[in-house]
Amino acid sequence: MNLKYSLLVLAGISSLAAQAQTSQPTTIEAPAHRVAFAHEPGANRFISLAGGVGAMFLEGNNTPKLTDRLSWTAALSFGKWRNPYYATRLKIVGGEAYTYSKLNSALRNDNYFVGGHYDFMFDVVNFFSTYNPNRVFHIIPYVGVGYEYKFNHTVAGLPNTHAATANGGLQLSFHVAPRVNIFVEGEATYNGFHIRKSYAPDFSNALRVSAVAGLTFNVGRQGFAPVEPLDQAYIDGLQSQINALRAENAELAKRPEHCPDVEAVAPAANDRFVADKSILFAQGKSAVSNDQLITVFDAAEFVNKGEGELVVTGYVAKNESRFAGLAEKRAKAVATLLTEKYGVSADKITVEWKEAGEAPYSADQQAWNRVVIIRSK
Repeated sequence: MNLKYSLLVLAGISSLAAQAQTSQPTTIEAPAHRVAFAHEPGANRFISLAGGVGAMFLEGNNTPKLTDRLSWTAALSFGKWRNPYYATRLKIVGGEAYTYSKLNSALRNDNYFVGGHYDFMFDVVNFFSTYNPNRVFHIIPYVGVGYEYKFNHTVAGLPNTHAATANGGLQLSFHVAPRVNIFVEGEATYNGFHIRKSYAPDFSNALRVSAVAGLTFNVGRQGFAPVEPLDQAYIDGLQSQINALRAENAELAKRPEHCPDVEAVAPAANDRFVADKSILFAQGKSAVSNDQLITVFDAAEFVNKGEGELVVTGYVAKNESRFAGLAEKRAKAVATLLTEKYGVSADKITVEWKEAGEAPYSADQQAWNRVVIIRSK
């Protein structure tokens, strides 16, 4: 066995072993908090718009009727779900606040406020249930920290103030369309951590409770792919192959670099075959990852040395049947690499693809069926 090709195969199996130790998407019937999900930086983002009412509490604010203390509030949020049950968002808030003097309950100050806070959101329903992107009802408590500016007071002499805030709340969300949720949200915000200029002692503008309703628009790519490590026995088998190749390379290294000259012999009729080579793909994807290129290169070398022709066959796993034409895209992506990157003549490649029901491996090995297999023709 040529040392160069031994090293080539070793590199290929090493990359496959590395991929095997990373997660592979599949369908898992387990509570979401027991499942690992693939991280997609640009996916599962949302924008929310909300409006409602709020009221101030503590000290003099508790004396007047609640209806006399209600004022308007509005919010605009930008967020991202990190997994099915955990999200973060930046919430920009504004509105009007009514505060009452603790010395004279008839004296009311009206002021405006604007601010923002960064929230950490937890979907209780998704945490304890199996992942379902079409689930209708969600219960989402959250906490956050932020900043608020209070200004334009109606009582003379009250200073504009800057304050750090802490907030907590509960959102009830209803999934009514593929990209739209309707929600109601209750929130308590403590804004008495004054950074610059304190509020007048006669007035307490520190605890605001609000209730809003609004719409959430899910933008960009949505959904999560559950992932599961490959079987440990399979990984161990790959490691054994790596160890065997290392031992073979060590033996080959002891041999002389040059062999004695011998009389040239006419090549026999070509009856060599390339061993089946598998190129694995991520769920729903047709792009060939860098760690699979060594396998494509090895197949190209077989043809470029005049040793045969290739059949490139694309497959999809059963849980990928919703991706139209995916097997064809995978097969053509590999064929394109063979011709454009590695110089294989197109007339030496036959491209074909199969439906989900014709996958080469059993249904319980979904990760293995996301594959293109290269065979000798």
